[in-house]
Amino acid sequence: MALAPPAEELIGKNAPPAQEPQSDPSQPFVSGPAAPSDSAQPSGNGAAAGAQEEPAAEESVPTPWGPLSAADRDLLAKVRLAGLWEIPTGRQAAKRALRAATRKNLGEIARQHTLLDAEVRQVAGRLRVPLPDEATEEQQGWMAEISGKKGLAYDMTAVMRLRLAHGKIFPAIGAVRGSTRNTLIRDFAESAAMFVNTHMSLLEGTGLVGDTALPPVPTVSGAPSPVPSGDPAPSAPPATSLLARDDD
Repeated sequence: MALAPPAEELIGKNAPPAQEPQSDPSQPFVSGPAAPSDSAQPSGNGAAAGAQEEPAAEESVPTPWGPLSAADRDLLAKVRLAGLWEIPTGRQAAKRALRAATRKNLGEIARQHTLLDAEVRQVAGRLRVPLPDEATEEQQGWMAEISGKKGLAYDMTAVMRLRLAHGKIFPAIGAVRGSTRNTLIRDFAESAAMFVNTHMSLLEGTGLVGDTALPPVPTVSGAPSPVPSGDPAPSAPPATSLLARDDD
């Protein structure tokens, strides 16, 4: 199976013109980086992949490394798409951003994504998963939005878009890491979580991550309420001290 071309070869061809966006700049996007490891061992249970017909999106397909689910394949595609727009965005910011921290940190994100693009192509090739070669229409709109800004507004828009991106993909990577039956994807998702965490730290290091750069807070139920100020602070006994009680 032929590998997809490197993202950096496609950047000039797919870069949109600088213009003001038509979409709502507060809307987040889904993307994220990942880095696989060749240390993953085949499970020994799956037959070699290579079916002639593309499986339905909801189906898992057998591979030498275990079943490959739709969520596994979706993660590979999202990582590829991330590189297709975040590499040019980071490189542009390294030259155009007003603040030195923005230039340095976004340039580093672009550098890391260039390496990650090579790795996601390698993993996808081994698993015979086709990858996109063009950023989505929405992602191209974000690139145009950033390109159309100047000065501090340029820095803030670039950081906002990238931080929203990483904040949205982080839980998705965790879901794949926790559920995949494929050992290649398991290593891939584990590395992805580390890269996304690093990129969020780099973006926060610019000092420009405010509320608009963060995705919505997750909805939960049953969370404990904090003790009011002025009341004694709560404390819990060590978990080990409760074991004997449970054994009785």
